[in-house]
Amino acid sequence: MAPYISRVVVERVAQCPFSVAHDYAEDFFRAAEREVEVNARVPLRDFVVGFGGVRRPVKLVFGLHPDDTETGRIHDAMLLEWRAGTRVFPQFHGTLRLRIETVDSTRLTLEGAYRPPLGLAGRAFDLLIGRRIARATMTDLIDRVARALERREDEYRASMAT
Repeated sequence: MAPYISRVVVERVAQCPFSVAHDYAEDFFRAAEREVEVNARVPLRDFVVGFGGVRRPVKLVFGLHPDDTETGRIHDAMLLEWRAGTRVFPQFHGTLRLRIETVDSTRLTLEGAYRPPLGLAGRAFDLLIGRRIARATMTDLIDRVARALERREDEYRASMAT
């Protein structure tokens, strides 16, 4: 029997032009990967997975990979992986894709996959509430990325207005 893999997709639109969104997102993840707090622009130090009273900080790893899921201008997808360092929480693998939504906005799509730990018990937990926890965790992450893109764009526009 093949191992059970759980898959989750979340999306969000950021008010940031696609032309700069990718660079801003790369900066965000590079800083998060180093676990450097930069004026709270990269609030991943407190990024945790968990439920109830059980919470665990994660170690984020980031990389780029050519995105061949769409024709047109060649660009990269962002590969993400995080680990909580315990068998209770699964290792997560995901891909963040950015797409043009409008002239001034970018659609962020985070697709993720993980193998629930602890065999059949873990699979049952995942089906009952684990997937909801994963979706909430991914939504938190994509919201942080979108806010970072919007903040950078707001700072840029403010600097151009002076």
